[in-house]
Amino acid sequence: MSADVSDNATFFQFSRSPFSLTPDPAFYFRSRSHGRVFDALSLAITRRESLMLVVGDLGVGKTTLCRTLMESQDRRWRAALVGNALVSPEDLLRLMLQDLGAIPNGDPGRAQLAGTGLTELMRQFDEFLNALHESGDGALLIIDEAHSLPPATVDQVIEMVNLESNRHKVLQFLLAGQPAIGGYAMLPRAPDDGLAVRSRLLPLERDECERYIDHRLAIGGGDGVTFTQQSIEVIYALSGGLPRLVNLLCERALREAAAAQTKRIEAAMIASAASALDLLQSRPKRFRWYQTR
Repeated sequence: MSADVSDNATFFQFSRSPFSLTPDPAFYFRSRSHGRVFDALSLAITRRESLMLVVGDLGVGKTTLCRTLMESQDRRWRAALVGNALVSPEDLLRLMLQDLGAIPNGDPGRAQLAGTGLTELMRQFDEFLNALHESGDGALLIIDEAHSLPPATVDQVIEMVNLESNRHKVLQFLLAGQPAIGGYAMLPRAPDDGLAVRSRLLPLERDECERYIDHRLAIGGGDGVTFTQQSIEVIYALSGGLPRLVNLLCERALREAAAAQTKRIEAAMIASAASALDLLQSRPKRFRWYQTR
């Protein structure tokens, strides 16, 4: 017998799924690494720095951090997030003009910009920046998955950062993506002195894993769910502290617990979850200690 996600909500009395993979600022957990990066970015935005970079492995929480940062900004500042970095320079400008409020969003805006070339798009964007300066407003554009940016679009970002109309730094870019193998290099065309912040987001540390799980359970509103210390040890060993993997393991283990009609999550349930997610084969040595107990 197995239980699906709705069974979890019913059995545990969750008001919302505590381990959903959807990036949600309501679940934001301020780990030590997240706190350092968040504070550095907040300060850079306050100082109107034009270009910021944060890198981190897949599943470390970059998108959640970015969405939380957006919600924390002054309401006079416009903010938008581009979730698909595989865009041309023209498409990036169209998205920015719509999402930052220069033209109507949705279908009217798309119709207005359809077929508009790069030169005209840049002219409209230049006017938009001048209008922002005159009104005293600012704009923050976050590009997620920025490691996927085409080279021509990277060049376009650098050009917009250096526009004369941006001399008062009314437009700021935050680029978030996965690091290149062995380091930070994600924007080889960006001058180092142009990057106000270059931060690395790290996984949860061992002592943070339990607090992270408790934090999400508290927000989810579950009734009396407990993870044993041994189950948390296994979760951390298999996930390496990556929040995405922690969520996957916990969600799958909750299904096991709901099927067994228990609110106590044991290490064996994490083992079963890991097996279903094919995590045991990827990290067998780290998990072997459990099998001997």
